[in-house]
Amino acid sequence: MKTILSTLFFVLLLSACTTKETNKANESNDSFQSLKTNNQRYKTNEKTLLLGVWWNAGEKDAPTASFEINDSTIFYPDQEDQSEFRYHIKQDSIIINLDGYTSVSKIERVTKDTLELITDGEKQTFIKIKN
Repeated sequence: MKTILSTLFFVLLLSACTTKETNKANESNDSFQSLKTNNQRYKTNEKTLLLGVWWNAGEKDAPTASFEINDSTIFYPDQEDQSEFRYHIKQDSIIINLDGYTSVSKIERVTKDTLELITDGEKQTFIKIKN
C-alpha cells in the first residue's frame, strides 16, 4: 500500500512540475509573440504618423511647407529641379535617397502632430498641418 501511495504521490508531483514548466514556456512564448506584435504595430504606427505635410515649427507662417511624406517618397515643394525623392525607414532613422547623396536623419520623436529629427547633429522640430 505504501508503494502505491508513494508512486501515486510521485506521479502527481511529476505531473505538477511538468504542467508548471509547460505553463512557463507558454507564457514566455506568448510574451515574445506579444512583444513581436507590439513592435511591428509600433513600426507601422510610426510610419503612419510620418505621413503628411510638415512645416518647420519655427516657420509656421512660411508660404510653403518644408516637406510632405507619402508612402514611399518625400516631396520638397520649394525645390526647383527634382522635388520628390524615395525614402525608407531603418530602425529609428529616415533615409532619403537624394541625387547622388543619402541623407540620414534620426527620428527623435514622432506624434500625430510633431516630428523631431536630428540631422548632422542638429535637432529640428516640425509640425503637421494636415494628414
